[in-house]
Amino acid sequence: MSVQECPRIRYVEVIPIEEKNEVLFYIRDPLEISPSPIVLTAPQFFILTLLDGTRSISDIRMEFAQRFGGILLPDHQLENFLSELDRMYILDGDTFRKRLEEVQKEFQERPTRQPWHAGQAYSAEPATLHQQLESFFTSSQGAGYPQKIKRSERTNKTQTREVHAILVPHIDLRVGGTCYTYGYRHLLESTQPELVIILGVAHMGSRNLFTATTKDFETPLGTAKTDQEFLERWQNASSVDLTADEWIHRSEHSIEFQLLFLQHLIKKPFKIVPVLCGSLEPFLEEDETALELHPSIKPQLEGLRKAIQKETREIAIILSVDLAHVGPKFGDSSPITISDREEMQAADYELFDVLSRFDRETYRDIMETNLIPRRVDAISAIFTFLHIFDRGEGKLLRYEQNFQEDTQSLVTYASMALSGTL
Repeated sequence: MSVQECPRIRYVEVIPIEEKNEVLFYIRDPLEISPSPIVLTAPQFFILTLLDGTRSISDIRMEFAQRFGGILLPDHQLENFLSELDRMYILDGDTFRKRLEEVQKEFQERPTRQPWHAGQAYSAEPATLHQQLESFFTSSQGAGYPQKIKRSERTNKTQTREVHAILVPHIDLRVGGTCYTYGYRHLLESTQPELVIILGVAHMGSRNLFTATTKDFETPLGTAKTDQEFLERWQNASSVDLTADEWIHRSEHSIEFQLLFLQHLIKKPFKIVPVLCGSLEPFLEEDETALELHPSIKPQLEGLRKAIQKETREIAIILSVDLAHVGPKFGDSSPITISDREEMQAADYELFDVLSRFDRETYRDIMETNLIPRRVDAISAIFTFLHIFDRGEGKLLRYEQNFQEDTQSLVTYASMALSGTL
């Protein structure tokens, strides 16, 4: 057998599902190295839970027998199952690492970042995609299209630099497409950006707080040009390799979805700065009271701030984030109740209040008490916004919850108008 004697599973998403009165387990590879998701029975999933790298094949057989009434799996049956997991790149071993190297090389060799989710989350056909985006704005639940505002009616620049920003979802467009429109209507009625900094989420983690890519982004609506000069200024000012894990942009959706709205709405040329934000939790575990002063974080924040200060173009910032992720789909033991949904809304509104007041101190407090326990993926992007500007403000435009009946789980998200002053 090609798998290791003590096999170890990689990090995967596990979603319990019920089909014909049987509980099954939907296994998805978040990195999308595995060619397709797999569905496991309860006995197969039990085996999966034993693959921690400490148990031998014999150990797994014995624990399986203890769990399932003395049934001792034949060697070939267990080995075939493990070999299939290995073939699907679910096991952390030589097979996976070889494929990972191939995937990283393929990404590096491509001149542009390809539209990973086209044809799945949205149409790959330009005209149909424009119609889909239009329907979000014109729907009874949508915000309507941005009104044409004369330049003199927009916020005037003063001696200080004001930058308009929005917090918008990155949830599946088929679920929350109309919610996006509230942020984009506000943004395009406030500014006509020539440079858009998109702070997405590195869902699979990264070595640095920020992971950028110098590649242009292809979508069915054209090519979004990445501002390599801005990235170079930022990198030089921060002394950090911002593209160290560049390949994680390959399948990440939090940048890709925003580009569709930008290309649909902005008719003049613009450039982007695509950035994925990593987790702050490792730094919190070091008991740092002032995260912005951490030696691994401070240079990156200051570098971004300096790069923005040197800009003469009209800039906009997009925080591409969702909020709470709770319920069995995300690892909780209990289904979400009406009471839970009310609690999630109250916790989200606490966050909106803190952000609207640009309250850095309170934000630091609620990161551990409010945000991390609810798996809010906006933590790092909001932290960044609060620490690259001297002051700012915000206003909630739209709030929604997506309750998923099949998994009894909940995702919350919002659109919010923001502005920051340097």
